[in-house]
Amino acid sequence: MSSDAPASEQPVASPPCGVDDPRIRTFGLLLEAHARLTALLDADLRASDGITLQTFEVLLRISRGEGGQVTMSELANAVSLTTGGVTRLADRLERDGLVERRSCPTDRRVVHLSLTAAGHGTLARALEQHLDNLEDRVVSRVDPDALAVVDTVLDELRQPQD
Repeated sequence: MSSDAPASEQPVASPPCGVDDPRIRTFGLLLEAHARLTALLDADLRASDGITLQTFEVLLRISRGEGGQVTMSELANAVSLTTGGVTRLADRLERDGLVERRSCPTDRRVVHLSLTAAGHGTLARALEQHLDNLEDRVVSRVDPDALAVVDTVLDELRQPQD
């Protein structure tokens, strides 16, 4: 469809139905807050401890695992990476001396990741700084009652839907 009128004189199409829906706004706010906080907290950890937020999250997840270890597939599910992505990340963390791979004694197809002494030390140092960063960037900015509601809501949203 062609028109002889200049583009500046073309009728402006109204936005699609639903773009102003409050559900879209709520989800958009969640995404924007996540992106901003992730970038800030990642920069904080890089500056203080020389690790990324993703590395911190992986070290934390491994330390919380049963017996201080997790399988590669458990880790992939927990940090939303593909198994290939977790393998590359584990390769890097192993090269950095932060984790070690251990074969499962009952199933040689399964590989567990556990923290090395250096991994435990890195996590301990980063955890102290990260808690300060969370206090500064999140907790101190939100009313305690509202923060409790946010915790409840986010916990509900991360659960599988019936």
